[in-house]
Formats: sequence, C-alpha cells, structure tokens
Amino acid sequence: MIRDKVSEEGLALRGIAVAILAVSLAAPIAHGDLVSMSASRDATLYESFDGSLANGAGQYLFAGKTNQNLARRSVIWFDIGAFVPSDATITSVRLILNVSQANGGNRTMTVHRALSAWTTGASDPDGTEAPGTPSLAGDATWLHRSADGAGGGTLWQSAGGDFAAASASLLTTTSGLQTWSSTGLVADVRSYLANPSANLGWFILGDESATGTARRFDSAESAAFGGIVPRLEIEFTPIPTPAAGAVLAFAALKRVRRRR
Repeated sequence: MIRDKVSEEGLALRGIAVAILAVSLAAPIAHGDLVSMSASRDATLYESFDGSLANGAGQYLFAGKTNQNLARRSVIWFDIGAFVPSDATITSVRLILNVSQANGGNRTMTVHRALSAWTTGASDPDGTEAPGTPSLAGDATWLHRSADGAGGGTLWQSAGGDFAAASASLLTTTSGLQTWSSTGLVADVRSYLANPSANLGWFILGDESATGTARRFDSAESAAFGGIVPRLEIEFTPIPTPAAGAVLAFAALKRVRRRR
C-alpha cells in the first residue's frame, strides 16, 4: 500500500509538473514597449534683471545666447507617469525637439533635470517671440519659478533656474529635428517613476559661452501653427504578471508535497 501511495503521488506530481509547463508556455512573454508623448507644458526664461519677461503660451521655445548677449533657457515637462508603469524597466529615452530657426552654426546644447517646481502662464509674445513679453500670473521667468503678474512671485534659488548637471548633450544643427538620448536621461526617467513628485521636468540650455548662439524650437502650443510639438520617447520592459493557472498549479504541488 505504501508503494501504491508513492506511485499515486508520483503520478500526481508529474501531472502537476506537466500542467505548470503547459501554463508557462501559454503565458504571454513580456516584450519591450515604446511610448511617445507630447510635452504637457513648456516655457522660455528670458534673461532680465527684474524677471519681467516671459513666454508661457507662445508657439516657440528659445535656448542659447542672443546677439545682445542675453541668455535664453527653456523648461519642459512631460506627464511620464500617465504613460509608463511605475514598475517598468526603462531601457531607452529620447527627447526630440524641432529647430525652426538658429544662429551661429552647429552648437552643443544640454538637457538638465529641474530641481524646483515651476508653472506656466498665459504670456504669448507677438511676432518672432524673441524679445519675450511682460510676465503674467503663473509665468516662469528668469527670476521666478512662478510669477504673480505684479513684479513678484516665488523665486528660483538661483537666477536663471534651478537645475542639476547635464543629463544629455547634443551637437545641434541649425534646423530640423534634434534628438537627445543618454544613460543620464534613462536615470532621470527611472527616478521620476520611482518618485513621481521628483518629476519637475528638464531645462534645455544652449551654448552660453558666446553671443549669437540661440536656437528657436517649436513649443507644446505649436501644433495649431503647423509646428512639431516636443516629444519624449521611452522604451521599457513591463514586469510580467504571473499567470493565474501557474499560481494554482504551484499551490497544488505544494499541497501534495505537504501530504507526503
């Protein structure tokens, strides 16, 4: 009878093993996914002694130095958590912007993780938008991460914005699509997913070592004018969910072993 019992348990174990193998083979295999998202908001910081200039709703962004030796810096934010699972494994990140006008030939431009929260207002300069326009409530300016529209507001810790060391660098051309991709951007996105409150966006800086290096990019509002909206492409591998059948089979195997 002992031999018969062992034989029965052996058959049961083999049956369960076959069931586990079948469920495992039938379960979907996690492949890499790709999402492409448009910028949710962006703005240009115009260098000025009083932080009175802004561009929160225009069709362009600017970065670099003007012919008057004044700096321009862009800030940009993407709602990453709405598109990528928090437990995904990020494998590649690409930030893509379109240059519609440029000075000074090919220039290196860098992307930096923002260290302070910022907002955008309704300021919208006329014409080329290069000079900016008086700031309104909610605008990000050279001095303010959120202006009050009356000359004051919440200040950056440093004039020109608060940002980390460069996450990516690119020798940009004078027209067309520009793509930044680096392990630094991957690290930024991973940190944003692990801690959503840390997602404060990025700064885009041009070559500020010389005059006449400014780039003009299409902004998040440019689609209505035929522009190419900034976008972020993220490749990731989702964490696979165990098949319910496999879980049940393993549970049954555990019960058989316990009876022995």
